[in-house]
Amino acid sequence: MPDTPPATATAGAAVPVQDPAQVAIAVVIPAWNQPGLLPEALASLLAQEAAPPLAAVVVDDGCPSPATAAVALQFAAAHPGRVFLLRQRNQGLSAARNTGIDFALAAFPNCRALFFLDADNRLLPRFLARAWAALQDAPPETGWFYPDIDEFGGQQNATCAGEFSLLHLLVQNYCEAGSLVRREVFERGLRFDTTVMRAGFEDWDFWLQCARAGFRGRHLPEAGFLYRRRPESMLAAAERQRDHLLRLLRERHAPLLRPRSLAALEAAEAPRFALFEVDRACVQLCLDPDRAETVEPPAFRRRLLQAARAPGAAHAPALCAFAEAEALDLLRRQRLLPMLLWWAERLLREHDLVALEIAAAETDELSFELLRGPAEGIARAALLLLGGGRLLRFAEDPVSPEVVSLDGEVPLPRVARLRLALPGPVPAAGTGALRLLQAEVAALGRLRAAGEGLPAPWRTDWRGPRSGMAGAARAAIGLGATLPVLPRPGRRDIGFMLPLFAFAGVEKVVLNQSRVLRARGWRTHLVIAGALRMQHGADTAEAFDSITLFAGLGEDDIAWAGGYFDAAMSRFGQAPGVADALGALAGCDAVINTHSIACHALAAPLRRLGVKVFGALHLVERTAWDEPLGNPHALAAYEHAYDGVLVISDALRRWCIGHAVPRDKVLLVRNAPGYPADPRRVAEALAARATREGALRVLFLGRLDAQKGIDRLAAILAATQGPEVAWRVVGRAVLADGARALPGVAVEPPVQDPAALDALYAWADLLVLPSRFEGVPLVILEAQRMGCAVAATDVGAVREILADGEEGVLVPGDLPEEAIITRFVETIRRLAADRAALRALGARAAARAGALDWEENMREFLSRLDALVPPPAAETPPVSAPVAA
Repeated sequence: MPDTPPATATAGAAVPVQDPAQVAIAVVIPAWNQPGLLPEALASLLAQEAAPPLAAVVVDDGCPSPATAAVALQFAAAHPGRVFLLRQRNQGLSAARNTGIDFALAAFPNCRALFFLDADNRLLPRFLARAWAALQDAPPETGWFYPDIDEFGGQQNATCAGEFSLLHLLVQNYCEAGSLVRREVFERGLRFDTTVMRAGFEDWDFWLQCARAGFRGRHLPEAGFLYRRRPESMLAAAERQRDHLLRLLRERHAPLLRPRSLAALEAAEAPRFALFEVDRACVQLCLDPDRAETVEPPAFRRRLLQAARAPGAAHAPALCAFAEAEALDLLRRQRLLPMLLWWAERLLREHDLVALEIAAAETDELSFELLRGPAEGIARAALLLLGGGRLLRFAEDPVSPEVVSLDGEVPLPRVARLRLALPGPVPAAGTGALRLLQAEVAALGRLRAAGEGLPAPWRTDWRGPRSGMAGAARAAIGLGATLPVLPRPGRRDIGFMLPLFAFAGVEKVVLNQSRVLRARGWRTHLVIAGALRMQHGADTAEAFDSITLFAGLGEDDIAWAGGYFDAAMSRFGQAPGVADALGALAGCDAVINTHSIACHALAAPLRRLGVKVFGALHLVERTAWDEPLGNPHALAAYEHAYDGVLVISDALRRWCIGHAVPRDKVLLVRNAPGYPADPRRVAEALAARATREGALRVLFLGRLDAQKGIDRLAAILAATQGPEVAWRVVGRAVLADGARALPGVAVEPPVQDPAALDALYAWADLLVLPSRFEGVPLVILEAQRMGCAVAATDVGAVREILADGEEGVLVPGDLPEEAIITRFVETIRRLAADRAALRALGARAAARAGALDWEENMREFLSRLDALVPPPAAETPPVSAPVAA
């Protein structure tokens, strides 16, 4: 096309000037070094049919070719009031667009929308009429209207069909810069970035700014936008820097990519799961099973088939679960359903089906395992999970050998079999889940067959499938499968990481801290890293909103020596499974790592994701050579990655400060008794002690291992046999060093029930604890509350809860072994003979221990949490201003 446009009016005739007040649409055309193409763009604008009054604003961005300004001036002269030329020094595409925006807003007071047309593109005659009609019909929050892309010069006709999805936009920019944008967007101060994104992706950045300001886009179908495709262009130059530009883009819009923001978007735009329950007529679509949308099965099938035909335009859940209703209810009550779905998502990467068996545990332990044996039938699985794509493949031929084999002993699909054993009653195994899956395969197959022969869409869909966009967004920030727990309005979430859960002192502390946090409105989540079994009871399900166990993700890759000052060092951060482990925790506002050495490697990545991370320390351990070493030493190497460190004693606080942990990071959270006591039972126990006579009742309660001094206990038992002393030993060996005979006493099994514990402490006159190292043992506080005197080695922080000679007896822990044993024996004999002294010790201890309170002890930590993660009422509103450069 020639540089000079043809005459558009008869020579000598006056050309009417368009009134600026009439302009409804302003079209901004940045122009630089394309004088031969600019006339085509302008001519296509001037040829618009049935459109409202429009004006073209050509911005000459310091073009080195004088022909650019000459062309624009000729068009402006031929179409006064319809074509304008602005000139500036070269500042780049974004600045040129912004210059045009500012001019249009000032020059055209009644302009309702702006359109961006690059100088090398064109519009078909009715494009702006269609775009204007869409604008008139749309609600105010619809900020822009983006077209399909029909190439000329190239061969593709690309669709951008489907409901607008911000989640999809975070992964791919499918909104062409050639979009109609509502005036209100610019009146909010939004502009194209002229600094960080100057090298490219400036339009993508602009749409994300609009989304953060509360606007949404809308697809403009069959609009008539013509995109000139050439092998060398600004887009091609930007693509060569794609990784760099993506990093910049994600840094600018980090709030949208926070895990909790992504979860909310996924739940709203792309639910991950479809849940089918036996005897339930509807299908539940959800990210979080507790926040599901229900649809009729025919509607779900149509959605699944539509997503198969147009994966970039339509979404269907990536995972489908078929379940017995009783099994699903049990998993919900036990807080285990999110874990199961998280496991299934990971396993379905390499398997066709996941089958869950639920069994009754023989002990008080919950166990969860991936069965590795020969393939077995799945007919009696409580839950069956498979991908939506696999469900469609089954439906292609519902009587194929693969589908028929699901009823057999050796199914042909690759099956991952999980077994969950739970204490207490569990539902009887049935065939309902498999029958429900088979019925859905048959129904889906019939619907699919009815639609065979329909023509495929003629436009190319270059976008990734919507079913995978949430996973792609998570991968962009280093996450794999995320725990399917949706943030709740008005609630905050905190996770507790532990390497095991055995109802010992550390676990009881976590349970009590969790109860306090839940009472203050937090949701609490337990994550066991490296163990697939745990002690589990009613208290556990009541204390946590979700429970997740994992192993085999690389958490066992620990250098046990050679780390910082020879402490253990985690290599988990380099493991392939770390993205999934982070996904189990990334939805939390805060996380507390209690003694998981592996999870130290997660602290820094979690903080980068916006999670506040705390370490929790309970004691300095001792090696077999009595060398101090353990969790505090390991944490010291990662201290900079933590927002704070919780310690249970002044001794640990001093240790941390002495090892260069900043003083203001160390938060003292003292222990209290491990369970709430019945005041009536406490009063009865204290009253009974006043008149009790007979043999001195001595109790040992704890693990039977070297740390607890099991060898010392054996010697003390042997030396105190006789009618004046009655012994009870309650506990079990956890490690091999607990396998030691205890003379003259039958070891009773561990006790967890509060009433049974109260009865033990009420029975005992004296609790003996000859440990080699300790933190702040809960067993001492629990015994003291019931008026039981305590004799313990002076190790760890025991003296912080036991005043020697006032509330009990401390035996120096640095004495020779024989001397320690002798001191304990002497203490037992002395108190057996002096009941007044015994009662006085117990009474003073009961007065102090009975006043201890978990919430009061946590007050400093709770205040720090509120400062770092403000309560919902104090949260700031969503970003509504332009993104700072």
